[in-house]
Amino acid sequence: MRIPDETVEAVKQGTDITELVSSYIKLEKRGRNYVGLCPFHNEKTPSFTVSPDKQICHCFGCKKGGNVLQFYMEVENVSFADAVRKLGKPLGIEIAASEQVANDSEMQLIRIHEYLTDLYHHILMHTKEGEGALKYLEDRGFSGDIIRKEKIGIAPDMRDFTKNALSDKGFSLELAFQAGVISRNEENFSYYDRFSGRIMIPIRNHQGYIVGYTARSMDGREPKYLNTPETSIFQKRRLLYNLSDARKDIRKQDEVILMEGHLDIIKVKMTDVNNVIGLMGTALSEQHIQVLNRLASNVTLMFDGDQAGQNAQLSLGADLLEGGLNVFIISMPKGMDPDEYIEKYGPEVFRNLVKNEKRHYIHFKAEHLLEESMNNDMAFSNNLKMLTDHLKYVKDQVIRERLIQHISQLYKVDRKSIEQNVPNQAGASSMGTVARPLKQLPLRERKERYLLRALMKDRDLFLNFQDKISEEVLTAPRYYVIFKGLCAYFDKHDEFELSSFSQYIEGEYFSTAVEVEELLINEDITTEEVNDYIEDLSGIRNSEKEKQSLYQQLQEAENSNDIELQIKLAQQLNEINSRYKR
Repeated sequence: MRIPDETVEAVKQGTDITELVSSYIKLEKRGRNYVGLCPFHNEKTPSFTVSPDKQICHCFGCKKGGNVLQFYMEVENVSFADAVRKLGKPLGIEIAASEQVANDSEMQLIRIHEYLTDLYHHILMHTKEGEGALKYLEDRGFSGDIIRKEKIGIAPDMRDFTKNALSDKGFSLELAFQAGVISRNEENFSYYDRFSGRIMIPIRNHQGYIVGYTARSMDGREPKYLNTPETSIFQKRRLLYNLSDARKDIRKQDEVILMEGHLDIIKVKMTDVNNVIGLMGTALSEQHIQVLNRLASNVTLMFDGDQAGQNAQLSLGADLLEGGLNVFIISMPKGMDPDEYIEKYGPEVFRNLVKNEKRHYIHFKAEHLLEESMNNDMAFSNNLKMLTDHLKYVKDQVIRERLIQHISQLYKVDRKSIEQNVPNQAGASSMGTVARPLKQLPLRERKERYLLRALMKDRDLFLNFQDKISEEVLTAPRYYVIFKGLCAYFDKHDEFELSSFSQYIEGEYFSTAVEVEELLINEDITTEEVNDYIEDLSGIRNSEKEKQSLYQQLQEAENSNDIELQIKLAQQLNEINSRYKR
């Protein structure tokens, strides 16, 4: 069933393009517009522009963008109907579900997770089987509100509970195996539960759909945390735990706090520190770095205070720094994780720690390497070189100077020798204006653009001259495609709006439409002016001059009685009149 135009328009009008885009990428103000790194292709210099005035976004690199609906469709890979439905929900605009957000097979896997999450949560909160797990969570300081909000549950300690529950509900066991919630004996192909006797922490993708679990043991069995295996909807290299909840706070603060334990993250959220996300383990993929780069400028690592946590921070910090982010460290006391810190010192002390105790990654690393450097000249040289190499990724000059001063004092080395050994700064390209090479277009193309802009500006002008526009007038194919889009657009709209027009044109042509719409033309362009442009571009104006010349030559041929020349000139006149019929 088709969604009414009024509903679509209400969703578009109610959704601010800048607010929507900035929930996916970090934006910087440039004049009246905003720019950021394109979410649709990899780039180091931002070419993705958001125009609040026009309510459109556009990438001048890959040409993707459009209005709020087109952006959401592209960034979330959903249908038009689903984009209207999703964006309409917070506006109180309800639309009956006629299509699914993901393809059918993926939605079946998601439905399995939704069903199991509700079931595990019910068992935890309302049954005798869940009493032990609930007490365990409460003893660790997790409130009933946060348990309900996160839908934490318990998988009963039975071999076939989940398998039987899914089978009774009519789910295919093969599909449940593909979802990663049950396992299979490859010798006899019998199925059995993957998660038993574990606290189940649902993991949502960036759209908010449950796609897997982190399962935490309570009785010391290994592994301590058991994740869902790789599936079509659960891919560790793409997922960041709690991202769907944290995105708005990350954007506001321009900072991601990256942690390792999912229960730690839930406990931290109870302190009202909400810009926290987690990896699926301690591996950081290229996709993770790309997502983090688009979310914020700053990443703070807060891992456990054991050796493994420190090693992870050292490794991940270097990757994030080289990926173009400002990286900071919040150090936990030795042997303590954030959950235990909050339990021991309370939420207020923890909030102060987060607010006041961030050290730059290079500062942290310099202190970490100091002990081995002092008594080992080879290590001293290698570590100092490593630290100076890292400095080239620090874009903030003040922070850079401070770090050089700190390393100089810590390692007792003259600061000038450090400065001299810092390689040229990486990523020196400006984050300023969008790189849009300007080139002088041929005169005819400039005229075609001007005509097209005039027709965009005034519907009455467009309707008046619509029948006179052909591929002989707009000879550049992209301009003629835009013209045909305007024909369909002005059938339904009285005034031109680039945001609405974007639905009538494909991305590559929309890029040209954006450029044409930006042309400055006279406010009071007249019918005569448009007519002059059409005559000029169609050749009519030039043909009049040509005809006058031919008439003069024909008169001279008649006077000299040159019959052959008269016939030739008459044929040329007929050809011109036939070509440019009015």
